[in-house]
Amino acid sequence: MVRLETGFTVGLQSVFTTLKHGGYSVESVFFSKEKKRELRMDTFVQEKLKDWNMEGLLEIFENEQIDKESFFLLDDAAIAALIPKIGLQVKFKKHLQLLHLELQPDKTQTDCPSRPPVDQQLEGNPMSEEEEPRFNIHEALRSSCDGSSILASLEQHSISLKQRRQLVRILVSHLVERFGENPSADCKTALAAALVAEFPCLKDTQGKGYEAWYIRGRRNRPATGFLEERLRNIRKKMRQERFSVQTASTANIEQHISSTLVIPDPTISTERALQLAEWLKNNMWPAKQVTDYMRETAIHRAHWIRSNGTKSIDEINNEFPRLLDTPSMISQDFSMLFPQHADKLFETWTISFREKILQLARQEKGAQDLLSTDNLPPEARGDVALRVLPLILPTPVYKDGKKMVKPSLDENMKSFIDYKHVGTNIVEYLGVAESTKPFPFILALGDNNQCSQAFVVIGKQALQHSTLLAAVDTCFKLFYIFDINFPKQCAAVWEFLQIVVYKLPGTESSSIRLLRGYLS
Repeated sequence: MVRLETGFTVGLQSVFTTLKHGGYSVESVFFSKEKKRELRMDTFVQEKLKDWNMEGLLEIFENEQIDKESFFLLDDAAIAALIPKIGLQVKFKKHLQLLHLELQPDKTQTDCPSRPPVDQQLEGNPMSEEEEPRFNIHEALRSSCDGSSILASLEQHSISLKQRRQLVRILVSHLVERFGENPSADCKTALAAALVAEFPCLKDTQGKGYEAWYIRGRRNRPATGFLEERLRNIRKKMRQERFSVQTASTANIEQHISSTLVIPDPTISTERALQLAEWLKNNMWPAKQVTDYMRETAIHRAHWIRSNGTKSIDEINNEFPRLLDTPSMISQDFSMLFPQHADKLFETWTISFREKILQLARQEKGAQDLLSTDNLPPEARGDVALRVLPLILPTPVYKDGKKMVKPSLDENMKSFIDYKHVGTNIVEYLGVAESTKPFPFILALGDNNQCSQAFVVIGKQALQHSTLLAAVDTCFKLFYIFDINFPKQCAAVWEFLQIVVYKLPGTESSSIRLLRGYLS
């Protein structure tokens, strides 16, 4: 290394020359590690990783020479090789998918009237492009062989899942017949608005009321809703393209819990939080002191769990063992983060949701074995209402790697609440569940639709609760406290509880909007 003594001046050029002959680079002497990375690494990649709070990946991407071009070419296999931790993989994929959407606007959604099919162009379109689209839903349904039964149910202010699908098919067929396979956004909006105007039981209580049926594409986001999803499938069939079932979400992008969470600022110093956390690692008593220290460190814990990438359940449990082995700590942490939402399930389930959910479920064939509830006590009726949620909120097709997966109804239900007979060997059950269900879920033990024991299963542990409702409440809060995505097998159920029951922000699918309208 060249040392410049006091009073001795060396010209800059001579210094560079000396360094070069000595085998040193100018950057290695004068620039910090971060500055050297900025000089070597693609600026675009650096900025994106920093914007996404993933600075921990900078060195990996630099070593693998990921520039802007290769950044956009990353596939699932490449991402898995670069980012071994699943939690961080999921976050990166979400950000990358959103970036692709921003740079590839949906060109199919316009406000301009579309061209009719070729045969209609030859015969002449019966409707002028200047004419405001009008729809008579009653007439459209009467013209279909299945429409009369749907009308009868709508007059009773309720339709089954099967009838809702038939309704969408009839309306979209009517729409395509009049306006072709690419009707304008105005036409689809008019149809959705007419539907909820003629049948208010289909109207959502929020927004304009018809968003479950159609939402225009905005800000480079595609349009969505039951009508739009059916149209997409029809367009693919009519153009003889490879059929691909569309999900109920806007763009099949996974919504991560932490993306909707605003964590308050800590109320104690970092040093104090670390001291308390260390004490809690080594002490389970006195119970009151444990509870107080857990309350004081709740916000510190939330920041730690979300810092430097996603943590595994085992990592979190090792750092904060009292979260799972001390009763009510999950609920206490959630109350510190969301005080206005913490008690929503207990306050509203019996009064606002139980009977309406049971009434809707009676129209589904798969629910009949669960619905012999006439002689059950009120609490047991509430348990049954929880268990039938996957029947009225079925899981849409989702992508698992390169495969499209459609879980069975049994998988949907057991991923939410796995109901077993009294006497089930819990130790053996947990041994199997650890490898087959790597996400929190509820285990209920009972006979004749009456739950006698309820557990929240997470990792290798089963946390016992006094009621099934309490177990569902804790399981929901676990996803937030541990920053875990809802499992795809029953995500629609958890998202319904998140948005409609707990009143927390989340991804509103068309099914959730429609169910919210029914329950209002």
